[in-house]
Amino acid sequence: MSFFIASSPHAHSRKRTPDLMKGVALCALPGLVAQTYFFGWGTLIQLAFAIVVGLGLEAAIMLLRKRSPSLALRDYSALVTAWLLAIAIPPLSPWWIVAIGLVFAIVIAKHLYGGLGQNPFNPAMVAYVVLLISFPVEMTSWIAPNAISSEPVSFADAFSLIFGGFDADGYSLQQIRTGIDGITMATPLDAFKTGISNGNTSAEVFEQPIFGSLAGVGWEWVNLAYLLGGLVLLNCVSSNGTSQSRCLCL
Repeated sequence: MSFFIASSPHAHSRKRTPDLMKGVALCALPGLVAQTYFFGWGTLIQLAFAIVVGLGLEAAIMLLRKRSPSLALRDYSALVTAWLLAIAIPPLSPWWIVAIGLVFAIVIAKHLYGGLGQNPFNPAMVAYVVLLISFPVEMTSWIAPNAISSEPVSFADAFSLIFGGFDADGYSLQQIRTGIDGITMATPLDAFKTGISNGNTSAEVFEQPIFGSLAGVGWEWVNLAYLLGGLVLLNCVSSNGTSQSRCLCL
């Protein structure tokens, strides 16, 4: 009996790369909606800007590599990279955070290794790590959720803060963050760590306004929304090719 050795992949499906990428974006929608609801318009502004920059960089790199930009843009991988980075950074981060991050993500973490399918690391997460190390202040400047903010940031102010550094009244992001309760905190985890280090008990720390029933106010629902999208995505990926249409409808 003869045996034949076949190279991977050993499991095949009829799913195409554009369909998979669209599925990822669609499954991230619940989290995006929750994030926008609890943290304001900044997330949507960052997402729109990131998509424009990401697609532009993808097209430019493909032209430099003497390949078809339209073919690369139609696989939606650059869109997903831009999407993941935009929702991972603070909503009111300056515009150049997104721009620098996407340069690292698409130019270095993706195309330097040969492009889609040849990069060993997730481009968006490579960019996130680079940004967190290089710009720790900007990458930890999360604003308070709208639920505990006396004056939620409007769309116009969010746009002005991202692209100009100040809102319509001339306040910077750090001034707005400090104005919530006099203390600037990045996340509920930072608030918890600071409270414990100051000698407070866990019960005393959880009495702070930033904490809700399960975790941080707003954060708990954002996390649950992304978890829901992730479970749907796992179901879509693990199912056979005939269910692809069902995946893209969710």
